[in-house]
Amino acid sequence: CLSCHEGIKKALKKNYVHYALRKGACTDCHYAHSGENKHLLVRAQKDLCWDCHETLKEQFKRTHVHLPFKNGECSACHDPHASSEENQMLDAPDKVCKKCHPARCKVNGVSISATTEKLNCSSCHSGHASNISGLLGPYGHMAFLDKKCEQCHEPIVADRKITTRLAGKDLCFSCHKKDPAKFKEPDAHVSDAKGGCSMCHNYHASKRKNLTIKESGLCVTCHESTEKRTVLMERALRASPIRCIPVKDRKCFECHMPPHSNNPLYFRADEILTCAGCHTVQHKVAHPLGPDAKDPRNGKPITCITCHGMHSSKTEFMLLFDRKRQLCIQCHKK
Repeated sequence: CLSCHEGIKKALKKNYVHYALRKGACTDCHYAHSGENKHLLVRAQKDLCWDCHETLKEQFKRTHVHLPFKNGECSACHDPHASSEENQMLDAPDKVCKKCHPARCKVNGVSISATTEKLNCSSCHSGHASNISGLLGPYGHMAFLDKKCEQCHEPIVADRKITTRLAGKDLCFSCHKKDPAKFKEPDAHVSDAKGGCSMCHNYHASKRKNLTIKESGLCVTCHESTEKRTVLMERALRASPIRCIPVKDRKCFECHMPPHSNNPLYFRADEILTCAGCHTVQHKVAHPLGPDAKDPRNGKPITCITCHGMHSSKTEFMLLFDRKRQLCIQCHKK
């Protein structure tokens, strides 16, 4: 197919590629010769996407359903092949939404909505369905749900930038008085984060508990180098990907718990127990680990990441070196 469809060939270089395209299964969605549907789709779009994304149908039971989702018009928001945006969005979320939902609330020619132009609409709203009016996420900040904007904001005037009573984390801690003890200074997630708490938490509503902005890919907002390494590795390993499942799904919190952890690299537990949470069998039959097993190269205790990569690897079992010889002789020189 790619010998003619050059545009699709270029799409393979984007960060987010549809699974069927990535495995070269064009005929999962398209007929090769002729068909009754547009783009030679094997079924009408409103039915085709459900073949794989069947679990999303559960959302039809919710009280408020987004019209394109209800009508099965997935391509109104998503690119069916590939995108530079997460979830294969056609463009940045705010731009996609504003094609149908332009700025409102204009007073004297100035729109309050202008202050939210660069925000990700999906951090507060569901693109599919919700039980709350406005397609808001199921978790809301109490001040926002009670419409008590003045608890956080200075009086809102249409021709002025929206401001808060206090800056950064000071505003949050004015109510969350029990939380400061959890944050040890200096902690980069608290003291150095450009937006303070709002770098990770939404201040209005969220689809996730604790009002986190997003579950998948939240950390790479700052840890871009980790994301780049992972994306490059994924491209290199498309034929036989070897990577940690939470990394593949961008669920960093499966292993890390910033900023509430005292463990190295913000692990939820120590390095060994963090891995053993999933790799229970391997943990029981592993190479000697822990304080009594020292790495001869540096004298530090041997842990899982002494031999294995944490995120992705070109080598079987995510080992740092080939296990047939190169791995062992890193320590066992004799």
